[in-house]
Amino acid sequence: MSARRLIALALLLTGAPALAQSNAVSTRPVAAPDPARQAAAAELIDLIFPPATREQMIDTMMRSTLANIQQAMLQDGAVAKLMGDDPRARKLFEDFLAAQQKRSSEVMHTSLPGMSAAMANAYARRFDVSQLRDLRTFFETPTGRAYMQASMTIMSDPDVAAWQRDVMKRSMSNLQTDAAEFAKQLSAIGKDEKR
Repeated sequence: MSARRLIALALLLTGAPALAQSNAVSTRPVAAPDPARQAAAAELIDLIFPPATREQMIDTMMRSTLANIQQAMLQDGAVAKLMGDDPRARKLFEDFLAAQQKRSSEVMHTSLPGMSAAMANAYARRFDVSQLRDLRTFFETPTGRAYMQASMTIMSDPDVAAWQRDVMKRSMSNLQTDAAEFAKQLSAIGKDEKR
């Protein structure tokens, strides 16, 4: 695989994490939630994402999502063209993706306490104590418990997986052209600075 192909592939890969994000998040300071709401929300998060099974739940969701992204990337014409017919290139690519998946999983595992606190704060800002108690009551019912268990596997549903692959494919369709244009513009800036 040529250096040019490797650079183009790296540019394609750097766009993949951005595809998983939704809207841009504001970085302005946010007021702390009301303590009573925060306490009720923390109890709810512990019920929805039990501390004893959080890592397993996150692994299940991440595994499904990352598998869909990997499959979409491997089926993408631009990625296939970059790798050519060389099985070593495909193996290198698959190993790279596996290493990224492992790293992402490790980051998520070490970040779980922060995720729980952030989710509790988010719930506390959106629901009052009465609503949080109603949610807790629902999640303690058989239907609520069934929903909690099933919701962790939603990302592996064939329709959701197909949708993710389609979004990834459409998102990547312009990435190579956009990356080349970006590199061209960046190079022009460098040339201007040398003058």
